[in-house]
Amino acid sequence: MPLHSTEAIVIGSHNLAEADRIVVFYTQTGGKVRAVAEGARRIRTRFGGSLQLFTEGRLVYFERPNRTLHKINEFAVTRSHRVLREDLDRLVLASTAVEAVAAGVEEEEAFPDLYILLADALDLLERAARPTLVMQGFFLHLLRLLGYRPELSECVRCRKPVPSNADASLSPGQGGLICPGCQSAVADPLPASSAALGFLRGASGSTLRVMDRITILPQVLQEVSEILQAFLRHVLGRSLRSQDFLAHL
Repeated sequence: MPLHSTEAIVIGSHNLAEADRIVVFYTQTGGKVRAVAEGARRIRTRFGGSLQLFTEGRLVYFERPNRTLHKINEFAVTRSHRVLREDLDRLVLASTAVEAVAAGVEEEEAFPDLYILLADALDLLERAARPTLVMQGFFLHLLRLLGYRPELSECVRCRKPVPSNADASLSPGQGGLICPGCQSAVADPLPASSAALGFLRGASGSTLRVMDRITILPQVLQEVSEILQAFLRHVLGRSLRSQDFLAHL
């Protein structure tokens, strides 16, 4: 069995048999990887608490050829992200991030830029004063990396520019901005104020690390969140469980 070593983030897990655990990692070089941690649920285990959700570290695993379930050799923690598991609001946001990544990619499809985005997002969600803003930036960049970045400068139907101070609509099905003249021809228009469009345009061209410094009214943030959730539902084909929970907080 080939041996692989890569940076990895725990994005999920579930029990297997009496003492084992299947852990889902998002890795820097191998994409989404599922592997068995043998004996991980025993009182005395060499893995200790290293395989908790959001934990980042160096994963060494044995690849089982022609199978999607591999075997963990070791996992050396570099960032535990304990704060994310102890704060309910941050827990839900981080859970939404890892669930979105898990749902948006195929098994073992290498995507280093997506790994970097997720690692940066978890780091920022842990220490940002306004983690919900960071989350909106994460959603925008995730859509871009998956190939579904919304068109925000011109109408996707008539290709006319939409002024920065104008209200318009956004269509997940059409892939972006809809001008008032084309709105009646679209099945899923989402009203978008000029303030929401301004935030989306600015955030799409900014790094994730500046999001915590942006000033935005609560009602505009709510509008932006609903728009990006609709785009993610369209791209992933379903709502995210953690996102549904977030909406009720």
